[in-house]
Amino acid sequence: MLNKLSKPLDFAGGCVDGVFLMLPKILKPFAKSKVVDKDSYMAQVEFYLDQGYADDPASFFDLPEAPPEYPSVNRDPFWDGQREHITWESGFEAKNPLLREEYASYLENRTAHMLRWTHGEPGRKTVVCLHGFMLGEPDQAERMFKVKKLYNMGLDVALFIAPFHWERAPSGPGAANMALQPDNVPMTAEFMGQIMFDLASALLLLKKMEAGELGLIGASMGGYTASLFSCLSDMHSFAAMMVPAVNFSKPIGPDTVSMPFAMDKSMKEKVNKVWEFHSPLHLAPIIPRDRILVIASKGDRICPFEYVEALCRKWQGIRCTFMTGGHWMVFNGKLRGQAWYGFLRDMGFI
Repeated sequence: MLNKLSKPLDFAGGCVDGVFLMLPKILKPFAKSKVVDKDSYMAQVEFYLDQGYADDPASFFDLPEAPPEYPSVNRDPFWDGQREHITWESGFEAKNPLLREEYASYLENRTAHMLRWTHGEPGRKTVVCLHGFMLGEPDQAERMFKVKKLYNMGLDVALFIAPFHWERAPSGPGAANMALQPDNVPMTAEFMGQIMFDLASALLLLKKMEAGELGLIGASMGGYTASLFSCLSDMHSFAAMMVPAVNFSKPIGPDTVSMPFAMDKSMKEKVNKVWEFHSPLHLAPIIPRDRILVIASKGDRICPFEYVEALCRKWQGIRCTFMTGGHWMVFNGKLRGQAWYGFLRDMGFI
């Protein structure tokens, strides 16, 4: 029965997504205009083109080789184990010299955060969770990723906090959407550089703390993070992406915002190229493809399904499960759990 109704239900799920997408449009007239001049902005944009990063995305990313020194660990009881809040100083420095000082000025973002739910025994296999855009609050993430269920299956679980999220978010207006700024594509590129750097630091730190085999699960923007990281590192055994973003050109690309200056066709092309050069569509995974899982909704308008389909075609051999509905409203949600926990079994984690 569901198969016969799949297209109408995909449409219905997409309509729910549309309500969420209307909110930025409603708030747009009240947003504070950016003070930036055309020449300065385009100089920042052209840095990524001149350095060849837009044509060779992997060359843009620098990953640490050693875990961070002097992490701080606060511990609280959790069932028969403990929940750890781990912080350390991010060693990331913006690549673009024209905005390096500005990027470093966000003091809260210079401290990296990770939560860990652990049995307290070395060698436990660990699932590392990657949250979505404007999320990351640990209690909410604990529910969303079903941490207690994973823990009771015998796994340790970690939550990596993305730059500019939760306690890393600067105070003041606009702090909630610092990570993805279609009207400031250079800052977004540097955010992508930092999230890769800090995630690598987190995995190295888990290994230093005697965690066992590591696997990634990311949702929405976290799916983007997991897929991009899988093209740069093989520190993890698997990557699972739930309703993942694959390219941010829709629905929040540079063409959806207004700038305080006129832009000709050439300028728009440059800006759009820098906005999406780090998309996983431009890279290839270096972990085995049969250890990658994608679960997506066919009616998704927040993380458009067309990009997920393109990734599944390009990354032939990865596991793909497609649900009915949209990003938020899914009509066969049991399929997601069956695919995810089945994948964990096949990966030897449970």
